[in-house]
Amino acid sequence: MDWSKAKNYTIVLLIFLNLFLFLCNLWFNKRYVIDNDDIESVKIILGKRNIRLNADVPVDYKPMVQINFDNCVYDDINLQKIFFEESNDVKRISDFEKIVFVSGDRKVVVSDDIVEYENSNVSFDERFGRESVLKICEKYAENIDRFYDGLCLYSVNRIEDYYIVEYVQKYKGTEVFNNYIKFKVSNDGHMKIKFRYFPIKGMYGEAVDICSADEALFIFSDKADEVFGKKEISVTSITKGYYFNDFEKGNVIVSVPHYRIEVDGRENPFFVNAYNRRIVET
Repeated sequence: MDWSKAKNYTIVLLIFLNLFLFLCNLWFNKRYVIDNDDIESVKIILGKRNIRLNADVPVDYKPMVQINFDNCVYDDINLQKIFFEESNDVKRISDFEKIVFVSGDRKVVVSDDIVEYENSNVSFDERFGRESVLKICEKYAENIDRFYDGLCLYSVNRIEDYYIVEYVQKYKGTEVFNNYIKFKVSNDGHMKIKFRYFPIKGMYGEAVDICSADEALFIFSDKADEVFGKKEISVTSITKGYYFNDFEKGNVIVSVPHYRIEVDGRENPFFVNAYNRRIVET
């Protein structure tokens, strides 16, 4: 056997194999991508329903797996360190439904899987505005990150005389919308924080086809007619990530891909299940 020729044939075969795999991968990725024409078409259809699309649209919709979570467990000592730092005058009150921590103008309520904090006496280093509000929020976010990591700044929105600042967890590059910190800061120095965190166990199941972002917007437009009527609205954000609505405590918690759609002037977003195409109003 001529080993030199055999070696050359092997190299050529590997080159063609790599080229074939590259083309297959290119075809696969292109198959799950919407183009500019699709986006322009959905803008026209939404416009006829008094919906303006002022947001970047996710263009890929490759199949996605699910995520498994553990149940929420909050440590009382950690919560006091987060929201009261080294304060020694924290009072703890508990009953069967919730736990309450109080210190002066500050209060924390723990109910099931949600932690809510309220402070009626927040002072701003500078004039009330985006930067001064973010500075305060970052301080609390850093405290929370010491015990519950992965939460990143997601959005900053001003609604009338207050700001809504939200942090959302990122897991392997994708937002997990059930794990969040949501700040509501008013110009009168009143601040509310809602915090929720389910520990992630890992990926679950096989990758399944999901709907595209333009299809999710079509589904949303039907709901918008019901919620807003003929009023003109503006979609300011559409993001692909993981979300679950209802769950039974003690059971396995599974999150599936959703599109999160936000409307200008509205605090709570809409979610479209990317598997079954159903919409959830929060």
